[in-house]
Amino acid sequence: MSQMHQTLTLLAGRPDVAGALVFSEEGLTIAALLPPPLDPEATAAHAATIWRGIVTLSGVAGTGTPEELVMEGSDGVVIIRRLGPGVMVFVLAAGTDVPLGDLLHDLGRHAPALMAGA
Repeated sequence: MSQMHQTLTLLAGRPDVAGALVFSEEGLTIAALLPPPLDPEATAAHAATIWRGIVTLSGVAGTGTPEELVMEGSDGVVIIRRLGPGVMVFVLAAGTDVPLGDLLHDLGRHAPALMAGA
């Protein structure tokens, strides 16, 4: 198992994380551990579309290149984070008591390993 897959497995194994996906800016799945009924290819395509919109909005707002998007919902959190040129990670955290700071710290800490082999 590659370093990227090992790290994705570690991240998706957190009790507050329901699944994770590494994808390209074109919306192609690189590696995925998502719960049913989430389809990795469809999730990657939608996440890439959202990311392109955030890049456009960031340009219009003059805030520079976005690094991370956090969407909090009533039943969980979705995080899309830029890992490096052309590669992103999507994390689905379930529940209403997600330790967001801890999860974001883990994502930052594991970003180089998630980028490895992408």
